Amino acid sequence: MATKASKTAARLMISPAVILLLMWMIVPLAMTVYFSLLRYNLLMPGMESWAGLENYRYFFSDPAFTSALVNTLLLVGGVLLVSVTGGVLMALLLDQPFWGQGFVRLLVLAPFFVMPTVSALVWKNMFMNPVNGIFAWLFKTLGMQPVDFLTEAPLMSIIGIVSWQWLPFASLILLTAMQSLDSEQLEAAEMDGAPTLKRFWFIILPHLSRAITVVILIETIFLLSVFAEILVTTNGGPGTATTNLTFLVYVQSLLQFDVGLGSAGGVVAIILANIVAIFLMRMIGKNLDA
Repeated sequence: MATKASKTAARLMISPAVILLLMWMIVPLAMTVYFSLLRYNLLMPGMESWAGLENYRYFFSDPAFTSALVNTLLLVGGVLLVSVTGGVLMALLLDQPFWGQGFVRLLVLAPFFVMPTVSALVWKNMFMNPVNGIFAWLFKTLGMQPVDFLTEAPLMSIIGIVSWQWLPFASLILLTAMQSLDSEQLEAAEMDGAPTLKRFWFIILPHLSRAITVVILIETIFLLSVFAEILVTTNGGPGTATTNLTFLVYVQSLLQFDVGLGSAGGVVAIILANIVAIFLMRMIGKNLDA
């Protein structure tokens, strides 16, 4: 059993790292909260003044806020639906023995290591370009009129691009969970005459539930801050059709040089992210206790 002196020594040795970590998180957050309470525009240096909650009132009353909030939720929900559903199907496929299995797994995981800016440029110019893109070529080959996806279905296009990036991550986590499933359970169910769909619904899916919860938690935290894909492809448009909270904060703080209003938007985005994270962590806790 550790003595009191050894515990004190351990606390002293770890305290510099803890203090540094707290400063790394708390100082920028405190500065953001402070700036959000000021009238602070970079185009008017030296004219800062106390604004109180005025920036928050303006941010919430901005017509773009409601659109950005809805777009954020639709983007997160759409990507989660595609990546989790596709990840389960991909995990089932990659778990089957076939020739070249290792190479196929490597190809499936490759998109996750592509930078968001690069993948957005590839999708915008190589796939979705209405004149020279691959999709336009396919439409022309089939005798159909090419579709400008980024103009006619901008948010769905962003969801498709981001889903392509996150599908490998979901597939990897779910494949790892799939490989830990006891094959004897599936063999016993098959011998008892259980059809494939019932084996999936009552054996495989419950086994993957914890991994699915982890995928949802991690992806949600990152998807709430999607930015590069929107900036490169649609720049938040047409209008505010693809503007999420992160992009709205960027517009208000960096394009309008309004540090106070942008900081208020950043605080709102942080609060939203923490609410979602706490909710999902409770879901994971209940899932693990079950």
